[in-house]
Amino acid sequence: MHGIETLKKRIISGEKIVGASVRMWSTQDDINRTLEIRDYDFLAVDAQHSPFSEQTLADFCELTNEIGIPTQLRIMHANQAYLIGNMLDLGPSMIEIPQVEELETVHEAFKNFYYPQKGRRSWGPSRSPQTNLYLDRLEYARWWNDHGVLWMQIESLRGIDQVKEMSRAGADIFSWGPNDLAFDREAHPDHDLKTDDDCIEFVLSELTGTKSTLCLRTYGDDQIERYERMGATMFLDETAIASDPDV
Repeated sequence: MHGIETLKKRIISGEKIVGASVRMWSTQDDINRTLEIRDYDFLAVDAQHSPFSEQTLADFCELTNEIGIPTQLRIMHANQAYLIGNMLDLGPSMIEIPQVEELETVHEAFKNFYYPQKGRRSWGPSRSPQTNLYLDRLEYARWWNDHGVLWMQIESLRGIDQVKEMSRAGADIFSWGPNDLAFDREAHPDHDLKTDDDCIEFVLSELTGTKSTLCLRTYGDDQIERYERMGATMFLDETAIASDPDV
């Protein structure tokens, strides 16, 4: 298991990165059982399609930050990009914005994700990762601006068409929404990108030579291996949450 100190550098370098989706209300025992499955690089929790409370997120991040594993949060909606700073103050290391179609969403997220002079995030990171190691305001702001990881979830052909511009605007990760993307492909049968694999290959090609990476949600090692052969290096394993009896 690796920590937030090295994660962003490893992502940019193209190292294989695998995270796991878990419930936000997971206990320490739940987290430990998940980390026994694989040497996961991060844990991901969801506010878009799951129950959410700020206290639950803060409690979860307190557990993960104590053991040094980064937490990724998918927020409820792209229109909430202005709230990213508030969500980060509760403890995540990474934020995922769902259903991103507009370049302006990336700009808004970027401004609220980073501290000045890179962005405009307000100061107050009492629960954020590594605040106990970087006590000075400017020192911590520099650390965060070098290590925080900003995600955009691409779930439409319009979003895919703009992926290179979104990369230039500051998105570190592009995550995949295959089901919503399928709805959009069905609505545009004449588009050049006919299949999910067509879309993945296009995005991977667009990101070649950039510092951005595509992350694919996966269900099992066979799927990870297939996407690796296509050139992907980052994956979010959904198998643990898919077998959760509370689903």
